[in-house]
Amino acid sequence: MDKVLFLSGTTRGATLESVGRSLGRDFGALGLGFHEISLADDEHFLENLRKVNFQEVKLIYSWASMGLGIMLRQQDGTERDLWNDLGIPFLTFHGDSPAYFFDRHIVPDTKFVTIYGFDEHRDLRKRFPHVHGPIDTVWPSPLDEIPIGQVDFEKKKNGKILFLKNGKDPAQLRQLWASCLEPRLLQAIYDLAGELESDLDNPASNQIDDMIARHFSDHGFDIERLFKLRLFFIAQLDDYLRAVKCTRMAEALMDFPVEIRGNNWNHLDFTGKKATYIDECDYSKSIGLVRESLGLIDVSPNTVTKPHDRLMRAFGAHTFCLTNEQQFLHELPYAERLSFRFEKESLQEQVAHLLDHKAAALEMGVEVAAAYKAKHPPIATVTKMVEYASLAKLDNLRQRPVGSQDFFVWPPARP
Repeated sequence: MDKVLFLSGTTRGATLESVGRSLGRDFGALGLGFHEISLADDEHFLENLRKVNFQEVKLIYSWASMGLGIMLRQQDGTERDLWNDLGIPFLTFHGDSPAYFFDRHIVPDTKFVTIYGFDEHRDLRKRFPHVHGPIDTVWPSPLDEIPIGQVDFEKKKNGKILFLKNGKDPAQLRQLWASCLEPRLLQAIYDLAGELESDLDNPASNQIDDMIARHFSDHGFDIERLFKLRLFFIAQLDDYLRAVKCTRMAEALMDFPVEIRGNNWNHLDFTGKKATYIDECDYSKSIGLVRESLGLIDVSPNTVTKPHDRLMRAFGAHTFCLTNEQQFLHELPYAERLSFRFEKESLQEQVAHLLDHKAAALEMGVEVAAAYKAKHPPIATVTKMVEYASLAKLDNLRQRPVGSQDFFVWPPARP
């Protein structure tokens, strides 16, 4: 039986491992099996590799380029690239901007397909050098999906509203900048940070690179080829903007019976507030919490084009999710109730409405999840992955396909 191979690693709360397994189950609709090997299991990794019949593997996938450069030592002491020898297409997913750990966003050749969660991140990656393989996005599938008949709606009606998010102190980031940047750079990053936080709903913040280029150009500097400077500024400001957004959201939610779960919220004081804070980040545990919840609250990673993973977790549990305004929400029912702007009053109004209309929230959760799945069925996502694998496989054949016409030397000459 043909199969896909998932290389898992170790991430905070086992998040990416769980997402990868959920995706792997979707391949069953194409008649493909799913096999996982943990990169974290050093002791048994080679043994587990040897058990795989790679002639049956259609594609390999991982998150954040995990497992991309596996070298195997030969008896003569030399090393060989495992995936180069096998020639199996490798798809790697990225949920974050390529400005974070840019080296992980560089692939060796066209056997490797890079898939981003958001159009904004895909477009940004194409602006930077070392593009050696296809770069694209796919519509994410509902995560950890259960049949609707397994949902206990009476229990959900009295369930909690969850905000599953790690925090970060924006003031601490400003202090870090002051400790390491020279005056011209420090002034630039302060100016840009101030512009970003003055309007958290500004569409320009979805592509911070443009704001950085404009700022330096306005001050007489050409930074087009200063790639490391641009990556540094993008990552710093993207992280800062996320920190500001989630901090303001948590402050707005303190007056409501919301359960905030995550790490790094020490900069806020929850004493005497209606909201409950639990210092915990555990994906597996939160699966059950989502399924029993009245609803989720989410915030996108400075993107508007495709849904964030927590929205997909809500859809998998047929659960209502409130998130910030984004383009794709307009294709779903109840769009006006699914989103908020970053003004305190906007988020509070939507949460208050949710608490006052619990039965309606349950119905919306079911209808919105069904509408998304109908428009972006999981089989379409895994089909695109398999088709990308076929493209990459052809591009890396050692000889032209049998029966094809001999129009050029094979493999095709490359610059």
